[in-house]
Amino acid sequence: MTHVRKNTVSYALLVAICIFQFGVFEQSNTNPIGIRYTGELYLAICLGFTTLFMLSTPGFRRNDYNIGLAFCFFSAFTFVLLPALFAELFYRQPLFFGLIEERRVLYCFSFVLLLYFSKRVSAAQFESIVLAVGLLSVILSWMFYFKMLPDLRDEVLDLSRPGRASPGAGAIIFSYCFCVYFAGKGRSPINGALKSKLLYAFLAFVFLATIVFVMQTRQVIVVCAVFTLLVLKSQSIKPIVFGSLILFPLMANPHLLEALGLNIDFYMNSVEEGPTDDVRGNTITAIMNHLDEYNWVPSGSLSLMWNGGFRQYFSNYFFLSDVGVIGTIFRFGFLAFAIIPIALFIHYKAAIKLNSNLDFTLAVFLAFLTIWPLQGIFEYQGTTAFLLVVQALKTHHQRVVSSRLEEAPMIGSSRYRYGYVKPSLG
Repeated sequence: MTHVRKNTVSYALLVAICIFQFGVFEQSNTNPIGIRYTGELYLAICLGFTTLFMLSTPGFRRNDYNIGLAFCFFSAFTFVLLPALFAELFYRQPLFFGLIEERRVLYCFSFVLLLYFSKRVSAAQFESIVLAVGLLSVILSWMFYFKMLPDLRDEVLDLSRPGRASPGAGAIIFSYCFCVYFAGKGRSPINGALKSKLLYAFLAFVFLATIVFVMQTRQVIVVCAVFTLLVLKSQSIKPIVFGSLILFPLMANPHLLEALGLNIDFYMNSVEEGPTDDVRGNTITAIMNHLDEYNWVPSGSLSLMWNGGFRQYFSNYFFLSDVGVIGTIFRFGFLAFAIIPIALFIHYKAAIKLNSNLDFTLAVFLAFLTIWPLQGIFEYQGTTAFLLVVQALKTHHQRVVSSRLEEAPMIGSSRYRYGYVKPSLG
């Protein structure tokens, strides 16, 4: 009974943690129901929990945590401290403001909090929580789309996509990835448990429809398409044929899509003008001119809290986070050609040390790499933290199964040889 209570409490807490982790109520330009300082509150919780965990848990009992913590400290030093230091040397910005500007990197410390509670539920429960938070995000997105929820944003910056909403975008993306994997492989990527292909294929369609009709984010569509191809590979022929038959009436008469609510004008402009926009193009041009003028000296990153940030040097729409790897190069200058390969290698080593099987995890990471020119990999570490948790859970559940087999009474040598376990009546 006590175990059941602990499991229920852990399950409920993990649901709340995932809601924070995926930013369902985090304030952003694309989240109409975001609440101010929600992200900062979650970051403080993660840092506080990690500190308490390190102080209270003996080192030999946290091998997998140590791998994650080593990754976190590397990321904090490289992508928080160094850019802040370079900005102080180049622009004379106080170090404190530089540290605040790169606080997003510190979401990597959510690894400890997520893993701690994820280990206290089963693999199926963990996956169901991710899907539940994803479905919550889907419901909230469609409710805003149909004007059933108020818009809490102070300003809507992109008027070309009316009705656009992405509360919990990360939850929707990962839920789609899990569903595609379940539908394609028919098993869990964590413990190999069998899954219903038809059910999760339907759920994948629901998540994808939300991404296309409501989220309206080109980069996310690219990530989902690349992940689907990487996972399904040769198995993708049947879904492509089936999907083509369904979509043929819509392709023959695009006005049907417009009647269903698809923002035709936005997607047509994306096809004609490319996946980027003038703002990003101007930012990249300004960065390359700056690097050329100052001989690729590391420049760090400026905070809006300090004299308006980059506005005094470039423009009001100059944001390093909008140009992904180009922004990384701006921060580190000529050092970027050493830091980027080292950081990618550290990502790989952390994942492989947690579990040698990179199935699912590598496909997700490679899919996100395709939009690296538009969104930073190193600067947004919440995604990486979640992937490392998935890697750690693979090993954890393998050990759980092994320990149960060792403790269970074996009857007969042949039964022992084939892994027979005496069924329990309790």
